[in-house]
Amino acid sequence: MHFPRSLAGLLLGLPLASVMAVAGVMAVAAEDAPLAPEVQRRVAVVVLARRIRSYAAMAKASSDCLVEKGRLRRSQANQALVNTLEERGISRGVLTNPLVEAVSPRLQLLLDDSCALDPKREAEALQLAGNEL
Repeated sequence: MHFPRSLAGLLLGLPLASVMAVAGVMAVAAEDAPLAPEVQRRVAVVVLARRIRSYAAMAKASSDCLVEKGRLRRSQANQALVNTLEERGISRGVLTNPLVEAVSPRLQLLLDDSCALDPKREAEALQLAGNEL
């Protein structure tokens, strides 16, 4: 499945937004004392998990949109979605994550008629993913 360019922009922006938020927290902590390696690893794991959930939720939203618009059959969309995730080393199990299941329909509401993220709603999508995932 090929995801629209604006989707890629959102997904690239999510990691940046997450890293900036973590960097802000780390900067405050750095003033007091350096973070222990265990803490740094835990922060990295949390940020990575959020990025994976964000990617999966938006990919699912786009896939579901294409089905609703009649551009793909459900079986095609499901297979393309799984392939897209697995090509990136993401387990299909993330699609059953309650957070992904809850946020994906909300992200779908932000997509335009071509099932791409409406550029005017990118900030809203970033905020939704950042707050909910």
